[in-house]
Amino acid sequence: MKGLGLENRVRDTIRRCDLLRPGDNVIIGVSGGPDSVALLHILVELTRNLGWGCGLHVAHVNHKLRGEESREDERFVRELAASLGLECTVKEVDVRGFSSDKKCSIETAARKLRYVFFEELAAKISATRVAVGHTADDNTETVLHRIVRGTGLLGLGGIRPSRRLSPASKAMLVRPLLHTWRRDILSYLKEKGLEYRTDSSNLRPENLRNRIRLELLPLLEEKYNPQIKEALTRLGDIAGRSNDFLQSRIGKIVEANLRQDGSNACSFEADLLRHHPPFFQHFFLKEVFSRAGIPLGKMDYGHYNRVVEMVENDKTTYRQIELPGKYTASLEGDMLCFKRTSTLQRTRAPLFEPSEPVKLNVPGTTKLPGGREIRAEIIAVEADTLERFRAGKTPDEELLDADKVGKRLYIRNRMEGDRFWPLGVGGEKKLKDFLIDSKTPRWERDDIPIVTSDTHPVWVVGLRIDERAKITPETRRALKLSVC
Repeated sequence: MKGLGLENRVRDTIRRCDLLRPGDNVIIGVSGGPDSVALLHILVELTRNLGWGCGLHVAHVNHKLRGEESREDERFVRELAASLGLECTVKEVDVRGFSSDKKCSIETAARKLRYVFFEELAAKISATRVAVGHTADDNTETVLHRIVRGTGLLGLGGIRPSRRLSPASKAMLVRPLLHTWRRDILSYLKEKGLEYRTDSSNLRPENLRNRIRLELLPLLEEKYNPQIKEALTRLGDIAGRSNDFLQSRIGKIVEANLRQDGSNACSFEADLLRHHPPFFQHFFLKEVFSRAGIPLGKMDYGHYNRVVEMVENDKTTYRQIELPGKYTASLEGDMLCFKRTSTLQRTRAPLFEPSEPVKLNVPGTTKLPGGREIRAEIIAVEADTLERFRAGKTPDEELLDADKVGKRLYIRNRMEGDRFWPLGVGGEKKLKDFLIDSKTPRWERDDIPIVTSDTHPVWVVGLRIDERAKITPETRRALKLSVC
């Protein structure tokens, strides 16, 4: 395929799938491999020569997994961006350390850290799109990988052309090469005389994804179907379009019926799930899990089935089910409730006796009336600081922006007139109203400790922090508070 032909095909994909629009500020993830290098050159061509008017910014993650080879990749991308007159932002991440801490694979750790970086950079430079170089080959491998591991309708959808970078991000993740085969990309690079890097780890059959690419797909092509890649791509496209349609319709039902009970709990009427076909139940629960913050990547088919059985069968042995992310599902009367385990375990005993405000030692440890204490630590914020903290936090721990809350902090019980801006809510409200809305029993409200600045509460211990104290991409120092 001639270079112009490939550029036209990518342009058609972008327009058909509404991936980029004139005036978009676009981050391009460039590893240095053939796919991302081709993507970078094509977007430069479309932007500069066809007048699309998009701002382009190169982003590279040094995973530090291949020693000098990784450093050479970084140097290559920096020089490539400079040769095209583009700004380049590079981030080094500790993939092995993250993998060990989170007990996940190297591939999963690298992907999570990469997207955390993209999200931070997008917020910093006000990017509206993050473009990555996934190809039709990647989509084929993804569909087959999911079939081999076991999947349902959702998994058959493969990689989608676009999605929001994260539920909280304003930027979209887009894949302009998703309908382009790698063989055409290699031909384009050769025709243009463009250099690229080769990741040697992709050539070693050390993980399932590589074995599928290097062993299973060639076997299927040779022995069973020479067009297996095209067949799998069609399957993924058809399933993906069907999934998008169903998810859109079912999402509206969830939106209208899901009740958010505080920050770590939600519920809906169980009849919404009963007596529907399995595909509806699966899609409905996926949407609920996503909104509740339950990690979808750790959910398996059994989790979905046990929740459905609990709802449909009065004689089931399941009355409460443990779910990933320290969540539980339980049937309470007519309601199906999802709660984070830590909130269920919150004791009714006061954390400390009602008293006059106590000034906190920041940093340091402060003794509280009643025998407990609160520790304050100042820590430097890195790309994955917040994600690491959330993975293991308890209700008695919180992370705040140290520079926003300052060093003059106090801990006390609630006072008449306290106003609070709960995280994720549109504005201030009375602390009394917040405690009522969060279903805090009346007899507990006067005993809950409140960490305050000179002007307002910043943390209602065990429940919520103030919106104005949260960690943002601009945060450089965090204050970790722990009641123990």
